[in-house]
Amino acid sequence: IRSFIQTLLLIWKTRPELLLCNGPGTCVPLIYSAFLFRVLGLFRCNSNCGYNTDCKVVFVESLCRVETLSLTGKLVYHLVDRFVVHWPLLKKRYPMVEICDVFVNHEDYLRNID
Repeated sequence: IRSFIQTLLLIWKTRPELLLCNGPGTCVPLIYSAFLFRVLGLFRCNSNCGYNTDCKVVFVESLCRVETLSLTGKLVYHLVDRFVVHWPLLKKRYPMVEICDVFVNHEDYLRNID
């Protein structure tokens, strides 16, 4: 609860345009704080474009998560704007995810599982 209160204050003070989270459980309070401000209509950041916009939240799942999401991924799956994974099998189970294939040659991987 203490970390959630601290992240509420941090998000309120900094008003980020983007939260890019990469998997550890320590990012959960940040994502929940941004979501809470969004739901309450209080979270608007002052962008350089001259208009106010909501903070975008992008979660990047760990490369080692091949078949299932991490606990953190499961906790934030429905709250983020974009959810990025590295393996096509996760796209079948979780339709909202986007695949980033920069680190993995998916053609070789898909040949071996079929």
